[in-house]
Amino acid sequence: MRFQTRLLSTYSILIILLVVILGISFYSYTARAYESTAYTSLSVIAEKMSQQLENLIKPMDFITTYLLSNGDFMSSMASLANLDRTDPRNLLYLNEGWQTINGTLLSYSIGKNFYSVNVFNRQGDFLSSNFKSHRSVLNAGSLIPGYRWIARADEEHGRALILPRYADPWSQTGEMEVFGLVRSVQGPKGGMGYVEVQNPYADLQRLFSVPLKQDISVLAIMDTGEVFFENRAMDPSLVAYYTSLARSLKTSVSLTRNRITRQDEIVTGSSSGYTGITVLLAQDKNALLSPLRFTRNTTFLIALLIIAVSLVYNYLSSRQLTRPLRQLTQTMEETGLENLPERLTFEEANDEIEALNKSFQRLRARLNSAMGREIRSQSLQAQAMLDSLQSQVNPHFIYNVLTVISNRGLEAGDEEICEICDGIASMLRYSTATTKRIASIGEEIEHVQTYLSLMKRRYEHRLEFSIDVEPRVLERPIPKIVLQQIAENSINHGYQDVQRVMRISLRGFVRNDHWHVVMSDNGQGFDPSTLHALREKMAAVSREAPLQGPGAGLAIGGMGLVNTCARLALFYGPDFTFALENAEEGGARVTLCGAMDLRGKEQRGAQAAAG
Repeated sequence: MRFQTRLLSTYSILIILLVVILGISFYSYTARAYESTAYTSLSVIAEKMSQQLENLIKPMDFITTYLLSNGDFMSSMASLANLDRTDPRNLLYLNEGWQTINGTLLSYSIGKNFYSVNVFNRQGDFLSSNFKSHRSVLNAGSLIPGYRWIARADEEHGRALILPRYADPWSQTGEMEVFGLVRSVQGPKGGMGYVEVQNPYADLQRLFSVPLKQDISVLAIMDTGEVFFENRAMDPSLVAYYTSLARSLKTSVSLTRNRITRQDEIVTGSSSGYTGITVLLAQDKNALLSPLRFTRNTTFLIALLIIAVSLVYNYLSSRQLTRPLRQLTQTMEETGLENLPERLTFEEANDEIEALNKSFQRLRARLNSAMGREIRSQSLQAQAMLDSLQSQVNPHFIYNVLTVISNRGLEAGDEEICEICDGIASMLRYSTATTKRIASIGEEIEHVQTYLSLMKRRYEHRLEFSIDVEPRVLERPIPKIVLQQIAENSINHGYQDVQRVMRISLRGFVRNDHWHVVMSDNGQGFDPSTLHALREKMAAVSREAPLQGPGAGLAIGGMGLVNTCARLALFYGPDFTFALENAEEGGARVTLCGAMDLRGKEQRGAQAAAG
């Protein structure tokens, strides 16, 4: 790909990504802000409606309380309810009662603030502040049994009962829709009548109107579950759903899935402790966020315009910037050995092209220097090969020295020196032999026994060891220098923080067609963090080692526990266990486990030994 194309592609992709990220971020921020504002606005509307409803109900409640607190009014109600109307002597008291109640109801404040305040009883009396619409009622007693809320008012025993939308029963036309508040008037002998305060249902329609949000469903639900107001005709199942939702609404605003309409809705509610009415507002989420479509489309068009302008600018600028490079490419194609030292010059070259020219002029000198370094590197490599050959001769010198020391020990009559020298020579001969890279477990145990015997001479009574291996385990193949590394790790690191006799146990046995070699000590055990790190590294080694092929990496060297695990994993593959753990009785325990039936593994070990 040409440099100009890469430059154009790189900057174009960068600009597109930036524009897309900024556009999405802007739109997301705008959407969240608008959505948050809309949620808040909806919640404020619900609270405002609930408060306004309280302000509408409170005067109705107050006027009933006022009437029931008026002594003359209550005395008149008692007269109308209890006097025998067949006795002519009571007519005077009855008339006085009617006049007292009627005078109270016809006050200016009642007529101004309420559609109607009605007083009636089961004896047939009916008095109203709205004498224009209610003057033709003949016998209220015959109408009372037809109103279901009368029984509820009796059950409240004087407490206020809010009445949802109903047709005014006292109206001459019967077409006036009102809502009301009623109280039963209680006397010493029970109910004496009722006080009913009415206001036009149109007041509720104005109170709950949301002219700019025609898609909002507004319901006012009483604590009994009865719908006090709904701003539109709704299916009964939808009304029942909103009613149940109003009872379970926990937060001021929530996003819910309407199980009736299957639409996502923003629902908010506000409950009044005074009226017991919950005002519920529900709005379709898509309708709520519909104004964001214009913002989304505008953002998309602006992003497209920015991308288009940027692509044109990138193309022109990249072509202008890469013109010196095209000239340099042409000149370098024409360069040969005969004109290599010549200086390259370009018209209108920038600082970078001039620097590239200088670098090219210095290339010839660096080539000569590099050739010299390559010759020296080859010499060093040859020397390293000679050193490697020499390292194979050095063990013979050590054997000779050990033989001299052993002979001097015999001359001095000290057989222990001879035994030590023999042990060291045996270990050196075993570890430096390059003819094969695998051994049997028996050879490994013999080697580690020599090592522990030498350590016993060093630590004397401070070191005790025991070896107990079943014969069937001794012939199993294993990479060299495995058990000594584990024993050496135990002695060097297992007793740093404890002072006790070092006891190392080596056991070998067969169980469930698998051979086991377990080496344990009575030291301080593994630190938990160190043990966790070792297990993770060994797990990684066990996963990766089999991928390197049979016999790989079996050469001796790098003898940490992790490297020991790697060598065993390379030799045996996945059918092998190398476990580190802390013993329950104290100290560390290392377990090696392999299958007794090797077949393919023996062939693999033979290939490794031959390689």
